Amino acid sequence: MTGTGFMIRAFGLLSGVLLLSTAAIAQQPGPTTSAGPGRIICKNAASCELGLGTPPKLKYQINATALSDADKERLTKTCSAAQKAPCIATVQGTEMGDAMKIKAAKITFYN
Repeated sequence: MTGTGFMIRAFGLLSGVLLLSTAAIAQQPGPTTSAGPGRIICKNAASCELGLGTPPKLKYQINATALSDADKERLTKTCSAAQKAPCIATVQGTEMGDAMKIKAAKITFYN
């Protein structure tokens, strides 16, 4: 193998390793967090808002798509803005690039 051919192959291999390691770093989940208890209102499983305080001074955006089907159904049917009784819950999950955006892994209802 000539010196130039070896250099080209080595560069290609190095580029592939760099690309894979960059992708692995980019896909690391955010830090784990917990928010609540507070009033949670959902339009759908991907769009919920957890408000803390009366009136809410802190508002977390919650993505509940990773929760169990029973929890998602309760959120979308019982915890919508149209319901008179509020749903009170604590959400545990991972931050999604912002401390106020959470991908829910677990939810605890208090009512």
